[in-house]
Amino acid sequence: MEKIYLEAVQRGVLLGIDDIKPLEDADYTALKEIGDVLRRHNITDRFGVCLLHKHFDVADDEELIEETDAEARVSITRAQPISTQNGRSIETMWRFSSGIEAVTLCKKRCIYSSGHPRTHEKEGH
Repeated sequence: MEKIYLEAVQRGVLLGIDDIKPLEDADYTALKEIGDVLRRHNITDRFGVCLLHKHFDVADDEELIEETDAEARVSITRAQPISTQNGRSIETMWRFSSGIEAVTLCKKRCIYSSGHPRTHEKEGH
């Protein structure tokens, strides 16, 4: 199998949201091609695309944690020390990179919690 280079989204250098330019025609062409690949592999219900950006820096010893309160219909993303990670989360965001080894530590996770509308039965690692 060909080696895939995945990088945790916050580990790399991202532009701030105010520095991101609006979508252009070339972006829509690339997004269509990505969609075609996802459909060909029948994984459109598992993977999608997000705009890579940041709102603040994340330290090397931190990761972003997303917590969801389904009843209140609120999702909050916050930086948290990696050392406080309790293992009850799943990696949710990466980007494709070149020239680096695959990153096993993700910086964006979604917490398994009672607020989720479904039960998580398997650990992310």
